[in-house]
Amino acid sequence: MIRRPHPHEIKLLPQIENEADLRYRRAGLGRVVDMPPASLASLEAGRREHRLWIAVSPVNQPVGFALMKFPGGTAWLDQLSVLQRCQGQGYGGALIERVAAAARDLGHRALHLSTYRNVPWNAPYYARRGFEELPRGDWPHVFRMQAMAENRHGHPPWRRTIMRRSLD
Repeated sequence: MIRRPHPHEIKLLPQIENEADLRYRRAGLGRVVDMPPASLASLEAGRREHRLWIAVSPVNQPVGFALMKFPGGTAWLDQLSVLQRCQGQGYGGALIERVAAAARDLGHRALHLSTYRNVPWNAPYYARRGFEELPRGDWPHVFRMQAMAENRHGHPPWRRTIMRRSLD
């Protein structure tokens, strides 16, 4: 089930992100594990502005979340995290669909994200859900700034890509 989080659940989301990120160590991207998760302030703003959704288990416990932002006026899936023990059960896909529906309802024609291109649960996963790599030459200025910010936070740019999913 996908729903908006209750205020008291916000503090659980960085823990979900940190636990989900442990997979990166096995992919040789241990640096991701050391990065700080989404801030409580950012998550709370997402909750208040209806840009944050959580996936909950059958006993209504948060097991994943998705945060949407709007850099340069584009719909952007900023964060998608699901606890490792719950991955492969459809939570991530359901969160993506909820974000896509919200973006479409707001009049956006596409949903964008940045991700690792050769990590199986990143670009290949998103490609199976309708996302396509956006050639670097087609990146608007705001996407180039996003890539530069990610690089400053330790995401190697040669391993990253920006993807787009049409919402038409």
